[in-house]
Amino acid sequence: MARLQSSSVQFTVAAQKTLAETQKLVVKIAKREHGKIMATAPRPTSFKRVVDGRLGAPEEAVKPNGVIVYFYPRLEEVAQFAMETLYDLSPVLSGRYRNAHTLFVSGVAVPNLKNYKGGEITISNPEPYARKIEVGAMKMRVPPHVYERAVKIVRARFGNVAKIGFTYRGLTSTGGSVLTGRRGNRSDLRYPVMLIKEID
Repeated sequence: MARLQSSSVQFTVAAQKTLAETQKLVVKIAKREHGKIMATAPRPTSFKRVVDGRLGAPEEAVKPNGVIVYFYPRLEEVAQFAMETLYDLSPVLSGRYRNAHTLFVSGVAVPNLKNYKGGEITISNPEPYARKIEVGAMKMRVPPHVYERAVKIVRARFGNVAKIGFTYRGLTSTGGSVLTGRRGNRSDLRYPVMLIKEID
């Protein structure tokens, strides 16, 4: 039997004439289906293989009646959907806030996750009034709590693929300096943040 998580694919191999033949067929089909997923866009950025409960074991180590499970984090797809959701939920006046949602990997702004090799993934908005929009301290034609609402939407769609969370935290520029509001108040150092993490 083999399961390919995050892609809703599961298959069971019928018993062959011998245990050895059954085991070989399990390995063959598991590798074939795994190869299809790794070659299909959007391609997973990485994967984890668990063979009969052992993380990282080769497919060939599976028992004739054992289980091979592949876990595929679709973090690039999750991040793209999250950015689109934030854009759609954002209030629009000048357009600065809507266009300022930024994807970060380990605190560094990146355009996407195509070259992602690990690190904390977050999305935030460095505009100085981002927190005011989030808590509803500004007059808007759309509801506040943009990030909190976006987290719920992304979690509903990808909750089985990634952990999606919300918090406030300080941001730094690419040069390492702390981003502050126009008045430099301590409260302006906290920005709404969406956290995206691979499920363990």
